[in-house]
Amino acid sequence: MTKYILFLSGFLAYSTLFAQPNTEVYLIDIKGATQLEVSNFKNISNNDGYDNQPSFIDNTTLLFAKTRNGQTDIAKYNTELAKTSWLFKTTTGGEYSPQQQFNNNITAVRLDTNGLQRLYRYQDGKEPKPISNQEIAYYTFFDENTLVASILGENKLDLIVYKLNEDKTYKLLKGSGRSIHKIPNNDTAVSYTAINENGNHDIYQLDMDTLESFFVAELPIGIQDHAWLTETTLLCGSGAKLYYYDLFGDGEWEEAANLSDKGLKEITRLAVSPNGEKIAFVAEIDEASPEDIVDAHIAPFNERRLDDFANTFDTDVIVRRFPNDTMYIGRNTLKSNYKKYYERVEKANVEVKNRIVYKGYVIDEELVTVNTKSHRQATVYKTGNNLIKSMTFIDNKKNADTPTIIVDRQLEAYNNRDIDAFMKTYTQDIKLYNFPKNLSSKGQEPMRESFQGFFSSTPDLHCEIKNRIVIGNKVIDEEYITANGQNFSAVAIYEIENGLIAKVTFIR
Repeated sequence: MTKYILFLSGFLAYSTLFAQPNTEVYLIDIKGATQLEVSNFKNISNNDGYDNQPSFIDNTTLLFAKTRNGQTDIAKYNTELAKTSWLFKTTTGGEYSPQQQFNNNITAVRLDTNGLQRLYRYQDGKEPKPISNQEIAYYTFFDENTLVASILGENKLDLIVYKLNEDKTYKLLKGSGRSIHKIPNNDTAVSYTAINENGNHDIYQLDMDTLESFFVAELPIGIQDHAWLTETTLLCGSGAKLYYYDLFGDGEWEEAANLSDKGLKEITRLAVSPNGEKIAFVAEIDEASPEDIVDAHIAPFNERRLDDFANTFDTDVIVRRFPNDTMYIGRNTLKSNYKKYYERVEKANVEVKNRIVYKGYVIDEELVTVNTKSHRQATVYKTGNNLIKSMTFIDNKKNADTPTIIVDRQLEAYNNRDIDAFMKTYTQDIKLYNFPKNLSSKGQEPMRESFQGFFSSTPDLHCEIKNRIVIGNKVIDEEYITANGQNFSAVAIYEIENGLIAKVTFIR
């Protein structure tokens, strides 16, 4: 029975606090002043997690925040080499909103382990230092001594101008936005956004000599971000389209480019290269369902359409045998292996007989026919970005007479909160894993201690099996759990040895 239920309430609080959308950073080449001709569309982050906040250093180098090992660090992308590298060593807490400032210094908002969110300056060979103790959210530098920023206020952002050489702060307004930019070819002004009485965002121009603001334009409803194509042309994203606003035009946002055929939604943060030839922006992938992503590879496999089959997998797909025996990595290797497979095998066919879907995972019970012989197997697919990210085969070679009997027995004991009967269904060296094979517990003693307290404190505990796949000595259960008035779903893979549960792998 799923162990992570013991820790779920704490995990939910943590994930809510730090949750970020799964976004990607894209790069396009453009031609034209307003009706943009788009080419060389690329996903330059291609990564699970929060990839965001692009900023050009020069015409060929781009900085952005990229997820690494569960936190956000600063990446650098070279447009000529199409290569990404990490700018700094990872720092606990994470970094956001990278920009290159004067004297080639890099700045970034850093979430410190003590809870502070400050702007840091990074210099080669030196320890990064905070620029000020202000709780910086979004910013730009007007010059080497003048920072324009939105800082964390009471339930909203406040716009400030901070003079570094004077250590003096000028608070300009409450209710500012996140989009702050230097205006191209303008040595006197910065643009920023502020929330109007209707809850929408207006763009203003801030005169840096007088600190007076002048209204420029209202962004479309629900849009927070803008950038400058030229000193007189604004750019924003909405849905899967880019829009421009000509300061000397008719006062309307006009469509500049339609990227809906790229499978995007919610274009947000934008950056324009200094020469105006490239645009970097952030968007979410218009994600197909996990079932559709997995289904897309079945017909091409059965019909031997090798290219179409291979293209349903991520470029860095991992192919394993359960639990974590890596067979190979990469789409090109997969394509080469299946080409050889088709040359050896006259006929191959896969039919899905049963399916469990849990978050981004699909676990299929499959009937596989090779030439004239058929066998059953289970396959765990991890999906993301409309592709199959990993494929793990669970074979049917190790048989057990009735593996479901012992799993059902432990389910009954779990629902009765009978710790002695529950533990009798497991081997003495029971091992609990997180998929694919991260050991979280070993042996009866720690498992008994955890579950005994859990059973005592959870009077409404109940688990129901919603779906089940049985492959050899393995039982794969989709579980629906009630505990302390809350409901959760989980997937557990039980491995039976000599009539007892020897291993459990949880897919989270």
